[in-house]
Amino acid sequence: MKTQNNCPVMGHEIEDISTAPSSEYKGTTYYFCCENCKTSFDENPADFIGSNGGHHHHHH
Repeated sequence: MKTQNNCPVMGHEIEDISTAPSSEYKGTTYYFCCENCKTSFDENPADFIGSNGGHHHHHH
């Protein structure tokens, strides 16, 4: 299984998934570059992993 190494929200590379914020959705664990990305994802995961594959950017 491939390890996720990019934030599904911002697309940034995650340097250390062992310390990164994470959420589980439909049996898959997603890792984030920051807590804000995790919050955005938790509010509507389908926005970030939908079939369009696009990223929804936010500002830190």
